[in-house]
Amino acid sequence: MDKETQYEKFLGIKTNEETIILGNTKKLKYSLYEASEYEGLEQIFDLIPLSAEDTLVDFGCGMGRVLFYCNQRFFCKVKGIEYDKKIFDKLLDNTEFYHVRFGGQRDKFTLLNMKAEEYAIAPEDSCFYFFNPFAKGILEDVLGKILKSVEAHPRKVTIVFYYCTYDMMSAIRNFPFKLEHIVKLPDYRLDPDEKAYVYTVGDDLG
Repeated sequence: MDKETQYEKFLGIKTNEETIILGNTKKLKYSLYEASEYEGLEQIFDLIPLSAEDTLVDFGCGMGRVLFYCNQRFFCKVKGIEYDKKIFDKLLDNTEFYHVRFGGQRDKFTLLNMKAEEYAIAPEDSCFYFFNPFAKGILEDVLGKILKSVEAHPRKVTIVFYYCTYDMMSAIRNFPFKLEHIVKLPDYRLDPDEKAYVYTVGDDLG
């Protein structure tokens, strides 16, 4: 049994691409569903271990793979922002199955069916995850709100970009983020863009 299947069975969820009915394919600013590989998540979060006091926000969370993985591994709070209603409904189904298997974590989940740029960054949000979820303009808007939140509520936050495209990199360069890690993902040999970039901001505040 491969790692993808092992994790899906262990977590009691279905987040593989072949299990989903894709939503509105006419969207121009938001990407279609694709899940981060579990092996890649292991590599990333070995480098940035979270604690039960952390809150991870996944923009374009899809069916929730990153949320379930991080909550089960670190018992941290998680927030999922998903715009597509059909995908969001699948996320809710997964969440119910997950809570049957892992009791006591329900209060740590916040799931929102909304546009990423409409989410108000909360003072407790400490880790942000992006898997190429939307266009450059939206990303710049969201990153600007993260920076303003850090300035208003001084704290160190971590920002993870999984599969960083040229547009994403050009947006990131406009912000005073500190590059901490570049992670070569499992398919890096086949596609040199298969990398994750981990940034921090807020070290010099407060």
